[in-house]
Amino acid sequence: MVILRNISYILAAYLIGSFPTSAIIAKLKGISDLTKQGSGNLGATNVSRVIGKKFGLITLVVDSAKGFLPVFFAMKTFHALPAETRQSAAYLIFLSLVIIAPVAGHCFSILIRFKGGKGVATGLGVFLAVSPEAVLIALLIFIIILFSSKYVSLASIISAFFMPFLVFYTLKNIYIFGASMIISGLIIYKHSSNIRRLLNGTEHSMKN
Repeated sequence: MVILRNISYILAAYLIGSFPTSAIIAKLKGISDLTKQGSGNLGATNVSRVIGKKFGLITLVVDSAKGFLPVFFAMKTFHALPAETRQSAAYLIFLSLVIIAPVAGHCFSILIRFKGGKGVATGLGVFLAVSPEAVLIALLIFIIILFSSKYVSLASIISAFFMPFLVFYTLKNIYIFGASMIISGLIIYKHSSNIRRLLNGTEHSMKN
């Protein structure tokens, strides 16, 4: 019964993450396929570029909430459990999968043929629920890189790289560190095209 409940929660977290915020907003604004507009990404930055900053902000908030809500309730339950349960491998593996699920859903949404965004906003929501202290440090890194380089993608990649280490520094939990590493790797992987454009000097910047 407990195993079935845990699997159901993980699947629910994935489905919440799969909600295609940017694709729905684009269709409401008369754009049938956002992947053929701007950078082609199904995320807040491309929505801002193609549709407008207001809708980009809405996308950012909703996509962050997709990550925050399922993980927040899982973490709240986690902290209310007896210490021996919180320290058990079975429960920590469950919690780690809940942490990964919304970002996986956002990046590979079953609702739009396993397409999706790059996981930054949803990852932000997940990590805000896991460790607000780590998020504050990562946001500082993001802002410094963004305003020094003018590249949102570069700031996102570097912040994602450091996030697992910041999470481990604040929580000292190897399971959550492992889940954070998977999310970080997924976000960086989804930025593969941005990395290529950064290397050949054709990436979109705030100057453009």
